[in-house]
Amino acid sequence: MAKKMVLAAALIAGLILPAAAQNGKARPFIDRQILGGNSNARSGNPPTVPSYCNPCLAYGGDWDPNSTVWVAYANWNTTGLGTATAYVPFVVPAGHTWTVTGLFTNDLALNISTIDPPTAAWSISSGISKGVGGTTIASGTDSASFNPTGRNYQSLYFEYTTLVTLSSPVVLTAGTYWLSVVPPCTNANDGSCGSAAYYVTDSTSKTNESGPPEPVHRSFTFSSTFGYDYLNLCSPTEGYLPPSCSVMSAGVIGTHD
Repeated sequence: MAKKMVLAAALIAGLILPAAAQNGKARPFIDRQILGGNSNARSGNPPTVPSYCNPCLAYGGDWDPNSTVWVAYANWNTTGLGTATAYVPFVVPAGHTWTVTGLFTNDLALNISTIDPPTAAWSISSGISKGVGGTTIASGTDSASFNPTGRNYQSLYFEYTTLVTLSSPVVLTAGTYWLSVVPPCTNANDGSCGSAAYYVTDSTSKTNESGPPEPVHRSFTFSSTFGYDYLNLCSPTEGYLPPSCSVMSAGVIGTHD
């Protein structure tokens, strides 16, 4: 079960940090203010929508390693650390229909620079709220790429885009939905998977965001490993996790009419 542990009293009154994370190889989030130090970022993207979001229906924006308040959250399926899934909201505007052909999350990688196997589990859901998983509209596991964005924190945490191409397009009418794309390291013959960790990045600056604005403070996490039952990742009022973020660095690829 999760235990409360104060890590940075000036920033957060109390974080719920699972016992498994206290004694294990990774915590379920990375907090810039807890890490401290100076950023050694390098930018690989021009000040435009990333080329991999094409055609780009929605993008929450780039992670900013230079920000003093960024937080990245567990988003993985690994042999060593179990599972954790981040659910990121997006909006199909009134009067529009979207045909989704791809989804992606931008994830910091620790102790790993690949996904193994080269696939990713994904989902599109509606109706997610605190403690409520909502309705799964579509889900699957499809081929995925895992490419560096060029951004990193202190040459320790490197950001990669986990992009999955859907085997069958998903048609969505107007409404609010949540996407998930989870990078895996589940190959029992790959020793790297025992210590691999991936964390979906936030976008405090919303730099290069595209499409309908991502709803703020409405990302959620579910993890049976850590005991998180659809907790709000970015809520400044619930007090479960750091309130630094507002939106996640994730996006939707496809066409619209």
